[in-house]
Amino acid sequence: MRLLKSSEISRVDKKTIEETGIPSLVLMENAGRCAFEVIKERFFDKDNFTVICGSGNNGGDGLVVSRYLYRYSKSVDVFILSDSFDKLSQDNRKNIEILRNFGLNPIFITADNLDILRESLLKADVIIDAIFGTGFKPPISGYRTEVISLINQSGKRVISIDIPSGLDADSHKIYEPSIKADITVTFGYKKPCHILYPAAEMCGEVVLCDIGLNDKYASDINRFIITPENLIFPKREKTGHKYTFGHVAVIGGSVGKSGAVIMACKSASRSGSGLVTAIIPDIINPVIETNLIEEMSYPVKSKDGFFDLDIPILDILKKLKISSVAVGMGMGVSEGCKDLLEKLITVEKPIVIDADGINNLVSINNWKEKLKSRDFPTVLTPHIGEFSRLTGYSSEQIFDNMEDIATQFCKDTGSYLIVKFSRMMVVTPEGKILYNITGNPGMATAGTGDILAGIVASLISRLPIEDALKLAVYTHGKAGDLASLKYGQEGLKATDLLEFINVEGP
Repeated sequence: MRLLKSSEISRVDKKTIEETGIPSLVLMENAGRCAFEVIKERFFDKDNFTVICGSGNNGGDGLVVSRYLYRYSKSVDVFILSDSFDKLSQDNRKNIEILRNFGLNPIFITADNLDILRESLLKADVIIDAIFGTGFKPPISGYRTEVISLINQSGKRVISIDIPSGLDADSHKIYEPSIKADITVTFGYKKPCHILYPAAEMCGEVVLCDIGLNDKYASDINRFIITPENLIFPKREKTGHKYTFGHVAVIGGSVGKSGAVIMACKSASRSGSGLVTAIIPDIINPVIETNLIEEMSYPVKSKDGFFDLDIPILDILKKLKISSVAVGMGMGVSEGCKDLLEKLITVEKPIVIDADGINNLVSINNWKEKLKSRDFPTVLTPHIGEFSRLTGYSSEQIFDNMEDIATQFCKDTGSYLIVKFSRMMVVTPEGKILYNITGNPGMATAGTGDILAGIVASLISRLPIEDALKLAVYTHGKAGDLASLKYGQEGLKATDLLEFINVEGP
């Protein structure tokens, strides 16, 4: 499912009108009718509706909704936030004429007659917000700010058309003032504000409607939402054996942080790998051996609780017949860890670099060029702080320019990214952006990143890289959602996810 920004949806809309011959009024009619059908399904037991329209085409959608409500004998008050008919968009004006022909006359609202709107909101059961659409750029100004406040303070159910008025369709930010909607009905494609927090909280439930836009005009857009329908699952061949399904090396751990390796190993096993081996500093091997049953351990030299220098890691991986590598979980930062990682990034296998693997990576000379020279997939899984260290941008700069910074990074390093924030974002070296919308706030706890690293490491040796990453982040979030149903979000632990990891598919 593609995710479009405001300029992109505007282009698709324009090309659909100009090149397919569908009139803009038909698209507006389809949008208004779709929104009405959602309202009919959810709120048709209600009698009193207040519809507040802007002067543009979003307001025109609201006028179509008003007409359908009126035709179904609902009490409908329709308001237009403008002082002049002439200032409205052409399609907005046309729908006012149609509405008047049906016997319903909209009221124009300015700062001078807000009391009329206040009275309507008091008696309304449901409020329809059709003030600003995807083309609006915040902030709202003038008397419209008071209108937004009146809606939010009304205590009534609010349905927003396309986006809640006051938000920026392209942004995760909440701008003041903005409508707090119970349901947002959007058309053709979802927009970033619908899925990115905290803006997504203002949208409530998002319902996507098909209004007849031609998808071919969006075919060049490489931004997607990961959905179950486009996931590819690994197959379990009947003639397979344990090496058929991959041997994952999980490399990390240090004194006090052995749990990170244990969780990554267990999630790799749960994700279908035939074998999993923890390569760890020998000082923590007793803890690892105690906590791993199906998985194996391979202790190597340690110093001060971390990996020592000069570990022949490439020879070890060859000896173990490793299929893929996850490195960095609980590793710590030291000269020995740095030396180990510098060798590892030359390994001719897919590799996942997580946590302290990233923190050691940035101290290696010419690390970006070394990553780009690899012939096998490299996956980095930073949270925002680690991504800041990778790129040199502040956390604020990253949040404001996430896609641009991430796509440039992947292009420069030839690597794949899984950026961990309130939504997981997968980015490929070709510039494809994939958002995962499974998961919940209960997963904001120590160890869930280690669980993800194990899932990724398991799948990247068994599926094409993009398919592996999509399935990994979706599975990780879904496991968190299922675990939260059993344990709640407040008490959720990373190890709770292990029970619900399922990469088998339907």
